[in-house]
Amino acid sequence: MAEQSRNDARSDLVTAGQVDEGLKLCARYGVHPALLFMEQVGVPRRVALRVLCSPEHFRQRDRRRQPRPVR
Repeated sequence: MAEQSRNDARSDLVTAGQVDEGLKLCARYGVHPALLFMEQVGVPRRVALRVLCSPEHFRQRDRRRQPRPVR
């Protein structure tokens, strides 16, 4: 599997919003209800599990439309 780069622009704002809602649910009710919500709204299970179970792999409010310039 190709590793996601933090320089990739987040292009799917709908999924990004659903993931944000899932993270709010996770903080309030726990991982299982958040996972069920994300699956129900169409977030791929692999993405939902990565975000909920591996916080070091999810993006931190970084919704650039363009990648960061290479230095």
